[in-house]
Amino acid sequence: MEPVILDNINIEIKEKELLKILGNMGRAESWKGKGIEEKIASVLELASKLIEPKGIYVIAEGRSLGGTDIFDSLEKIAFSICTIGEKLEMKVNALSREGSMLEAVLLDSAGSVAVEETADYIENRIGEIAAGEREKVSPRASPGYGEWKIANQKNLFELLPADRVGVTLGNSMMMSPQKSISFAIHISESPVRLRGKKFLKKL
Repeated sequence: MEPVILDNINIEIKEKELLKILGNMGRAESWKGKGIEEKIASVLELASKLIEPKGIYVIAEGRSLGGTDIFDSLEKIAFSICTIGEKLEMKVNALSREGSMLEAVLLDSAGSVAVEETADYIENRIGEIAAGEREKVSPRASPGYGEWKIANQKNLFELLPADRVGVTLGNSMMMSPQKSISFAIHISESPVRLRGKKFLKKL
């Protein structure tokens, strides 16, 4: 199968997911009384104008990914790379330079929510394709989970022309733009779990 490009993806940056990130950072309590609700609403509006969600995926045999044999026994895997583009990241950097740290952190967190929503969109799209074939999908997993080493990120970029959606890979295996996600999903009548302590565990 040829790689499929998805652009102009329509997603919603959910406020509850942003608040969840802030809570995990321990920031929500410390910012109470600073007009945080108004700032969040403003940041979400700004983020929606800056993001450009898009992605690329291919459905292939597990052995088509070089550099590792962990997928070799799996007949059908969807490999994907997605991003929200660089505009939001550039604005975060600009706000940081200006000393607007609250706005910078809020906008960066909104970007994290947005790229997760983008990955969810592609995961759901792949799930719909699988359902049409009376198959199921595993939860997605990314390089660095379980036995899938982060070094294998480069093999994923050799398989997928990620530059066609504006994503490149650095020597440290970090993607640019930073708000990008790479992942794999197993497609089968009985998919295996691709993450956790037991990497290839049946669902």
